[in-house]
Amino acid sequence: MQGIDDKLLSQLEVGFKLPVKPAALNQLQAELNRSDPSLDKVSELITADVALAATVLRLINSPELMSELEITDVRQAVKLLGLNTISHLTSRYLVKQVFDQSSCCISLARFWDSATEISRLCLYLAQGLRHDIALDNVQTLGLFHDIGIPVMALNFPDYVQVLNAANDDGKASLTALEDQRYPCNHAMLGFYMAHSWHLPSALCKVILHHHDVHFLDEPHGEEEKLYYAILKIAENIAHVHKRFRNINHWHLLEPKVFATLGWQHQDYQTHLDGGQNLLVFAAD
Repeated sequence: MQGIDDKLLSQLEVGFKLPVKPAALNQLQAELNRSDPSLDKVSELITADVALAATVLRLINSPELMSELEITDVRQAVKLLGLNTISHLTSRYLVKQVFDQSSCCISLARFWDSATEISRLCLYLAQGLRHDIALDNVQTLGLFHDIGIPVMALNFPDYVQVLNAANDDGKASLTALEDQRYPCNHAMLGFYMAHSWHLPSALCKVILHHHDVHFLDEPHGEEEKLYYAILKIAENIAHVHKRFRNINHWHLLEPKVFATLGWQHQDYQTHLDGGQNLLVFAAD
């Protein structure tokens, strides 16, 4: 898949209905992008959104962080978590608020459940690696990698048919089916949204190319290749447990992603078994 230049970005912006970036995120990113961001200002902006403040406090008090004392002050939580984590956390929280179920032809609840599972799996995989990799970026990639799907569902009332066809087809990729019917695909729209939300450029590139089976053969950066490999393994783990088959072209991807991460097949099997605990299975 070719890259997206400024002209195509402009065409996407004009030609499609796209979720509006929340003002709260604009304000937060403006402060966080300053050379000397104010902890007080960031805390004030978060506190102004009660649900966002609750999300920050829930994270700092989570068992994973093993805080000795319960923290109830947003400013203290922001200080302890760090501004980079706060930036990713607010983006992940606010992206869920910009899509309206009444305007989408797919189930947003199901979409977010799936995206959250992939985000958890990406974090689980990254934590076990010997590579130095930003865990916040990995979680964000898992949540945002398919963000173009609800954008497609906002613009094309029949999109659910294409999505279902891709889920039933063991060979054709979703982007290939989208390209047959529409003037763009979800990877392109996902890139546009990630780019406009100022996600790190490495994440934007992987979102654009996450259906490209030749990505690891091309001259991309090591960080981007690590993100891509983690994402594909996370997708395959979820696919095997929930659909009882590998993702499309896994036979081509498997040796490449293993080589990128320095894995043997036993490493994958261990994570395949352990990853099942991070998935949510619908009740019969």
